[in-house]
Amino acid sequence: MTGITLQLYTKWSELQAVKDGTSTMMIAYTEDKAPASATFDIIVPLDVCEVVGKEVRVNVSRIKETASELGELMGKTFGAELDRVFKEIE
Repeated sequence: MTGITLQLYTKWSELQAVKDGTSTMMIAYTEDKAPASATFDIIVPLDVCEVVGKEVRVNVSRIKETASELGELMGKTFGAELDRVFKEIE
């Protein structure tokens, strides 16, 4: 991941569709391109975005995959550290 995040604006209907699971892509806009109805401020990683015309498509399923990958890595790291500490105690 690049570590770059974007501040975007989206509509209630887009948020609701993602929450309901009816969509895995959310349409968002940069501040200067946002329509008046795009009042919800979101911050997303650049890695999960596709720029199409005046809008940015946020791949929500990719965010979930990335979070899952990060959780797995953290679990393995913590587990290895706990094993190391327990072996030193023995």
